[in-house]
Amino acid sequence: MNEITFTGVETVDNEDASYTCTAKAVIDGTEFSLESVEFVGSLTSNLLSLSPRFGTVVGGDELTFTGDNFSADTSLYTITIDGVDCPVSAATSTTVTCTTGSRPGLPETTLEIYIEG
Repeated sequence: MNEITFTGVETVDNEDASYTCTAKAVIDGTEFSLESVEFVGSLTSNLLSLSPRFGTVVGGDELTFTGDNFSADTSLYTITIDGVDCPVSAATSTTVTCTTGSRPGLPETTLEIYIEG
């Protein structure tokens, strides 16, 4: 069985409208260049703010993300905060709203936003 693991994040200090880089694979210590990948800023969601910045651990708080290039299809989103689902109730091209769940204890603070497509 083969397995692919993606590791690392590359941050590129570049304000161009698009950026092309070559993906690579490392197999048994040998590096192989793959096809180029193009990042196009106008096709990528851009998170600018979230409100409110703090909420209760009991959940039930509406959290609104504001930005650019969001999808208006609420079914495309998976949002988790501190490992707890935050179901999306509304979305436009500039805002996404979800409702927080209960977060008992003191979990490590995390935020994951996945937009299918």
